[in-house]
Amino acid sequence: MILAAVFVTAQFAQERRSTRDGVYTEAQASRGQGAYKKSCGTCHGETLMGSGAAIPPLAGSDFTDQWAGQTADDLFERMQTTMPGDHPGTLARATNADILAYILQVNKLPAGKQELPTDADALKQIQFAAAH
Repeated sequence: MILAAVFVTAQFAQERRSTRDGVYTEAQASRGQGAYKKSCGTCHGETLMGSGAAIPPLAGSDFTDQWAGQTADDLFERMQTTMPGDHPGTLARATNADILAYILQVNKLPAGKQELPTDADALKQIQFAAAH
């Protein structure tokens, strides 16, 4: 019984990750850069710095501080349901995952060997953390 509890606890600890753990691939971020330019860049800008409170930045300490401690799913679902601003909810989940991978890359969070998932349960296991 104790062994089973230790195994379940260890398995949960392995599943729980942070954005510092390489949760996207370079190829995914590259796809995301193209999708970002097409669907997000007009408002959030080429450098992802936004234009104030109405269009917040997607890069830098203000952005990472806002999302720190939340899950990747929190940010992903915000993107999925409210973006792009002129046509909310029109991007495919895979496209939003690619864009989020690009956002993580721009924020100097490391790439890894597996793509950022599109599944809400998997995204809930990834805690958003700043690069520094």
